[in-house]
Amino acid sequence: MQEQEIIALINSRGAFISENSKANAELIAYVDCETNELFETSAKIKWEVSDKISLEDIKRFKIYHLKVKDLGENTFLLIDILQKDVKNALLENTLKECEQNASVTVEEPNLGKFILDKTTKSLHSKLKWLSEKEEIDVYLNIDEDNRINTLKKVGAFFITLEKVFKDKKDWDKKLKTYAAEHLADLATELRKNSKSLFKFLKVWKWYFIGKMKLVSLAVETDGEIVATFDDRKLFLGHKIIVRANVDKNEVSSAIVENFNIEDYKKIEVSVSETEIKEDNKEE
Repeated sequence: MQEQEIIALINSRGAFISENSKANAELIAYVDCETNELFETSAKIKWEVSDKISLEDIKRFKIYHLKVKDLGENTFLLIDILQKDVKNALLENTLKECEQNASVTVEEPNLGKFILDKTTKSLHSKLKWLSEKEEIDVYLNIDEDNRINTLKKVGAFFITLEKVFKDKKDWDKKLKTYAAEHLADLATELRKNSKSLFKFLKVWKWYFIGKMKLVSLAVETDGEIVATFDDRKLFLGHKIIVRANVDKNEVSSAIVENFNIEDYKKIEVSVSETEIKEDNKEE
């Protein structure tokens, strides 16, 4: 195994791989110093952790001038770090692309870890709601797709979210009650179109509230939140969307997503007898 020198762009920081002080890290790409040829590959370097090369010496998204031995199978044995933070045009272009595509994670001690979805420009996490078994999707709609701007804006969104989670039982009740007061009659009207013998049963507000289940919560600017509920067949699978403002402590609207009662007045809705009977048991 002959020694050679490479300029390497690191994809992961050093990590232990065994109990005998061995470590490794993955490369994004490297340049052969002898030929100046660029290799975009997921090759690995491994080394024995010592005073000479510690675990912390290899960090993600850094460019190093390394002395290595080619072990085959896309793996190099790291002999020495000749230079850190090397300037290399070929690898710097690759690094820019990686940083643009890399996931951005923001962690808030009281709420948890959020990951930036650059397509929707929102931070996403799954958080517990009213019980350990009830988990909802939480979105912070910050309208940013890079780390710096995200960190500048995310604080205000966390403040709103903390207010909701501090009084989540009250907010859950408040959102559901508002939706029931404004949509229960519409659910009753839809039931009248069913083919069941129970088609004339009224959908009471307390029953409506019991059916609703929160599935996601989106935080927007200026204290606005959007809660999405599973309708549990109240509207044949259409989600119930409730908007509110946490700062003003008020609920502003409740709609059934993509739903038009007129579409269901043309034909009778197919609702199974079993489903209606189960509803009656709950009533």
